[in-house]
Amino acid sequence: MITVLITGQVRDRAVFLRLMEAINETREHYDSVIYSTWTDELSRLPHVLDGACLPNGVQFVDAGSPFFAPTITNRDVSSFIAQHLQLVSGLEMVDPKSYVIRLRADYDCQSVANYTRMIRLILDIWRSHEYSDCALVSGADEASPYFFEDRILLLPPRHTQRLSKLRLDDAYKSDYFNIFPEYQIYSSIMGAKLSPFFFHDHRYRMRAGLGGLFSDYDFQSFGRDYPNQVRRYLAEVATELSFLSDAANVLGRSDDYDHLASVGSVPRNFRIDNMREYYRVWLDRAEKYEEQVPSDVLISQDIITQKRALNGIYLQYFSGNTSVVADTPVMEGVFANAAAEFVAVSRLLVGGGASELQNLMDLYVSGARGFELCFYLLRGLAEEARESEFEQVASGALDAFKHVARMSDHVEHQRVVLKRAQKGGRRRAVKRAASVDAQ
Repeated sequence: MITVLITGQVRDRAVFLRLMEAINETREHYDSVIYSTWTDELSRLPHVLDGACLPNGVQFVDAGSPFFAPTITNRDVSSFIAQHLQLVSGLEMVDPKSYVIRLRADYDCQSVANYTRMIRLILDIWRSHEYSDCALVSGADEASPYFFEDRILLLPPRHTQRLSKLRLDDAYKSDYFNIFPEYQIYSSIMGAKLSPFFFHDHRYRMRAGLGGLFSDYDFQSFGRDYPNQVRRYLAEVATELSFLSDAANVLGRSDDYDHLASVGSVPRNFRIDNMREYYRVWLDRAEKYEEQVPSDVLISQDIITQKRALNGIYLQYFSGNTSVVADTPVMEGVFANAAAEFVAVSRLLVGGGASELQNLMDLYVSGARGFELCFYLLRGLAEEARESEFEQVASGALDAFKHVARMSDHVEHQRVVLKRAQKGGRRRAVKRAASVDAQ
């Protein structure tokens, strides 16, 4: 039994209509087709279709309204809340014995022919004994566990049942920064057990600009047990999931997969598309952790409490309450420097002058590399025409955030600001000299 579940908003009419045509052309493969979306999306559907046809026998599910989601400034959180309601509402209509192909309404199948080829590949994989009980994924991000491609969800019955039980309050069982769609969806699909590894904010060191280095937050969360927890996680992945490319290869269908990936019918937002590479990345990370962890490390009993306090400062900052953050008392513990960065940037933004800019520079020299610190420090140094310090910070920021286009674009823009500030300074110096000569 196969169900196609479509969720989400129509963002591109041509993409949506192409998907509807492709589903209709392959309709004989599905026992049911369900479209779960917002009330207002359903009401404007006739206008979107404008005479075009939906798949035969499609069932509509009114998921209500996202009401408070648009008021949440964190896009990861608002996206999860929106997807959660549409998913759970749609899954309530699915037969418990059905396999589910969940497609987002903005998924571009590229063409009817390519979509048909993909569906045949997926169904042939599920018909094989080896993969009949596996959720299939097309890609994985390497920054965090449970971070797999979610534009298509390919779920056998037991995983569908797990996902249908996902509740919003489950999100509180992990760190705030794990409330994003992929993490919440796949940890639910995989039946993740509560553990320090599940709760942990694995992307913290990226935001802190640490690159390949682990932080005291990591060390005080895991002690020396991180490699063991990585191995347990990988065993969980291997039990619950299979990469689409691996399954296609086992079935002798690599040509199908390679073609579909090359044209974009199989979504590939992430670099990793096979289990061997996924294992390699995580085991290499575990090995680096063993090399970096202090020999006398102790697990902190209040590390989660400390992290929640930092998250609170972060939320105030990104909600625009910089005056509140600027008045935040000094934070002690493992996140003292991270908190100090937000406080210093906030004081600069609420009117701090040269002294606050110098405070940011001092934090940078002491080893701080947070994105916000680098971003606003670069702006201030450029405006003050402090070239040598600007280039010092630019080099560090580009190294710490080499894959973040926003930072590289910012550096180039601030270089222009720097040159203008230098020219303005020279002009003022010439005028002052001329004035002295005139006297």
